[in-house]
Amino acid sequence: MIKQTLSALSFLALAAALIGASGPTGMPTPPALLPTTGTPPPAALPPQTPASEAPSALPGTSASATPGPNQTLLRFSGQILDLRGGFVFFTTGDGFRLDPTYHVVDARTGGPSTLPAVTRTYARASFDPQSGRVVELALSRTALPHEASYDDVRRFAVALSTPYRNPELIPASAGGSGPNEHYTGRSVLVRFTVQVPTSTPFSDDVYISTDQSQWDPMAIKLIRVDALHYRIDRAYASGTKLRYRYTRGTWRSAERGQDGLEEPPRIFVVPESDTKNRTDVVFHWSDENQSAPQSAPNALPTLFNPNPFVTPPRH
Repeated sequence: MIKQTLSALSFLALAAALIGASGPTGMPTPPALLPTTGTPPPAALPPQTPASEAPSALPGTSASATPGPNQTLLRFSGQILDLRGGFVFFTTGDGFRLDPTYHVVDARTGGPSTLPAVTRTYARASFDPQSGRVVELALSRTALPHEASYDDVRRFAVALSTPYRNPELIPASAGGSGPNEHYTGRSVLVRFTVQVPTSTPFSDDVYISTDQSQWDPMAIKLIRVDALHYRIDRAYASGTKLRYRYTRGTWRSAERGQDGLEEPPRIFVVPESDTKNRTDVVFHWSDENQSAPQSAPNALPTLFNPNPFVTPPRH
């Protein structure tokens, strides 16, 4: 009996020892999973907050404090003369540099524009005051109100011209110096009729020389109507400003004024109409006096060009 009791106690003691060395499930811990050094395992790091969820970025706001460019733009309204080569030219005679990323919009809706950015189109140019470049062109068929004065944007001009506006493009009602009608560039049939002096040889032809032809003395040949009248019809765009003279084919036989002296070229602005008659009178030809010196236009002494010849230096 005593032996059986001792055996039971020994079994209980051995079981208690085994339970004290076991894991949380009551099974012995494998030796391979026990730490082999005295350094404790690293602690777990707290989770990081993504940058997009940072408290400084509030809904509907921007983290940047720099104001947008549209808060500082200068807007100047005018009429386009030309748009090419990275520049826009207005009828003020000035050219402005376009930003490489500039865009064109409709001035009324702010959306994409269906108007071409060509001559006679009205535009509102938005300037970046730091670069001086045009970043936006808002186009319109009618004149736009001024938001910035011409003096505000003149410093950005890279090409300067006369300080007055082009009278062929801007009507007086819009601040120009031309006639009240608005030139649209429509084709106008112009009839030139000239009366020549009785000294004109009947076998000679009469021509019109213009600044558009680089003053070619035989640019436009007229048709004889009778002994003293010649005529020709030509089509020009309304608003065209033409300078011209009459000749008999050379500058040795060009027209002269009533006093026999050379006069400034005739000036004619094509009106906004279907047709236009232009009637002129030639009083004299430059070769009527064979002893007079003959030369090209503006070479003879006149009130407008009193000293056309180079005076040799005196010794």
